[in-house]
Amino acid sequence: MSLWTFYDFLDSRGGNTIRAWLDTLPIKAQAKINARLLVMQAKSVWPDGWVSSLKTWPETIELRVGAIGNAYRPLGFYGPERREFTIVLGAIEKGKLPKRILEVADANRKIVIATGRSRIRRHEFDSGSPTKQPED
Repeated sequence: MSLWTFYDFLDSRGGNTIRAWLDTLPIKAQAKINARLLVMQAKSVWPDGWVSSLKTWPETIELRVGAIGNAYRPLGFYGPERREFTIVLGAIEKGKLPKRILEVADANRKIVIATGRSRIRRHEFDSGSPTKQPED
């Protein structure tokens, strides 16, 4: 039973920007992020190490996923409804997330709030691309 539902942000043409970001990552990183989201769906309270609000951007929440030596940061917010989380931008943290990344995440969050569900869809755990090959 899923306690949480995850959503992905859509661009103005309906393209899933989160799925597009995930598809640029190594297969192992994609798997780790998606596995984390699947576990988070079933937990009522998420462990502190998995999620963090940002001090200077309090409405933006970062999901913390480490894989193959990188710090992957799907950025999002709680909502639009209770027990829902919308991922609005994907990033890789190298020391500190740049302000411009946080500005884009916040702008995307505001778009979702202003337009409702027309700019989100349930998280796509697999691109369905049969041509992608695993890495060594």
